[in-house]
Amino acid sequence: MSALVACARSAACLPQGCGWLSGEEAARLAAITATQRREQFLAARWLARGLLAQAAGGEPQDWSLTAGEAVKPTVIGHPEWHVAIAHSGEWVACAVAREAIGIDLEAPARRRDIEGLVRLCCTEREQQLFAGLDASAQEALFHELWTVKESWLKRRGEWVAPARLVRVEGQPGEPGEVRTWLGESWVLALCGGQDVRWLGELPLPLRTWQVRDL
Repeated sequence: MSALVACARSAACLPQGCGWLSGEEAARLAAITATQRREQFLAARWLARGLLAQAAGGEPQDWSLTAGEAVKPTVIGHPEWHVAIAHSGEWVACAVAREAIGIDLEAPARRRDIEGLVRLCCTEREQQLFAGLDASAQEALFHELWTVKESWLKRRGEWVAPARLVRVEGQPGEPGEVRTWLGESWVLALCGGQDVRWLGELPLPLRTWQVRDL
């Protein structure tokens, strides 16, 4: 099955008004006080509707989504469609498909203790992937691997935590159910969707990952 994917800056996806939100979404938005988080929420929800309209017809405002806490949104009245949403910094990403999918996006804005994070979140076999890489390459690989594991967990509706991440192992290789792409200042992973079609400019394909639950 195919998946339609898009990634864009939040500011570029913000629509006029909020009348298109479902009741659940409006209530969720009202509880969000941080300006950037409100923009991310609105942009991602509008982007999801745009993808649904592209994939299945109608106008973006014709589609309605749920907005439960810590659960993936579902398409109201259309259980055959699946939606996955992610956001990081000024970027939001979304994918829609007729099968379960998971998406994650990382747009790092500050340097992190990559060595410490690798020890905390990566299996021994994954840690071997970092051997011999310089600091910049290690940082890029860590963010890619993080998105791989998080997208895999999201597809299954699981909560992401270091204790769980270290029990999920990703390795580059074919065949694999997770694919990664590199954008302007972000890396994105999609779990699921045999054929992927991008809306807008195509980012750089990176690789395919095999993931297993330990």
